[in-house]
Amino acid sequence: MQVVPVPRRQLERGGYARGEETRARIIATALRIFGQQGYDHSSTRLIAAQAGVNPPALQYYFGGKEGLHRACAQFIIDRAQAVMSPAFSRASRALLARDRREAVTALCDLLDALTDALTAAGSESWSRFIARGKADGAGPAMPMIRERIGLPLITMVASLVGLATACADDELNRLRALLLLGPVNWIHANREGTLMLLQWREFDAGRLALLKQTVRAHVRAALRAPVRVPASSVRRSAARRPSAHRRRASARPRPTK
Repeated sequence: MQVVPVPRRQLERGGYARGEETRARIIATALRIFGQQGYDHSSTRLIAAQAGVNPPALQYYFGGKEGLHRACAQFIIDRAQAVMSPAFSRASRALLARDRREAVTALCDLLDALTDALTAAGSESWSRFIARGKADGAGPAMPMIRERIGLPLITMVASLVGLATACADDELNRLRALLLLGPVNWIHANREGTLMLLQWREFDAGRLALLKQTVRAHVRAALRAPVRVPASSVRRSAARRPSAHRRRASARPRPTK
């Protein structure tokens, strides 16, 4: 999963006090406020006030509201990569080796890593930020997160599903990948609601282990279950692709009259 960092404004000596610490505090505050109020309704003055800095500091460090929103997205991307990079490496090795059993293990490891993000420091504000961004669709953050986390993740999971089930149907593999990722993504997006429904106070080590074990069991069961594609879908798919006979016939030179 390749991450392209957002360029940072270079700090000069004697600039804003405690440079990187100040920058990190502004991002933490912005994640919370963007998550609560959305991009359009979040005031840079409010973010500055709650971060304990003057409003010009946001312009200095981030170039304005849009740059701050991008910096929040990059913060989430960087932390997600740190958590998931080892699992992505194992998945890549499984695909390269064409090892079906290892593909299942690598897929479970990826979902474990995604689950681990629930207990990462600051994950509550990440969840709200992403959920609000999906709901209102405003600001530049969500396309960044989708391109650099969501798409690589769904592509990798679909590839592992295809290898594990010996299925070459890319559309079906992507559908199954979405359904496998769905429960963990839902828990991320509804963190507080999940805790309330399960009557848990937090995702402690024991409950996180139970969650991972349950997700793994569901993944293995889902991969063993055969998928019967409706005949109508097969016919529609076939209708969109010319048959080999038709392709050969169209390629033959026609007799001149």
